[in-house]
Amino acid sequence: MLYVNNQDEALDFWTETVGFNVISEENNGQGMRWIEIAPAKGVETSIILHNKEFVAK
Repeated sequence: MLYVNNQDEALDFWTETVGFNVISEENNGQGMRWIEIAPAKGVETSIILHNKEFVAK
């Protein structure tokens, strides 16, 4: 897991600059959003982007 200040900016960096792919993007309907990214689909290792401020609550 990677806790970030801005999920959209982090997503842009990881997908546009690094070349990772979005595996899934979920929202629990209560403000908690998480985005799974990986270097390629079907790989075993991935990163989950979490909103640092929301998780700290």
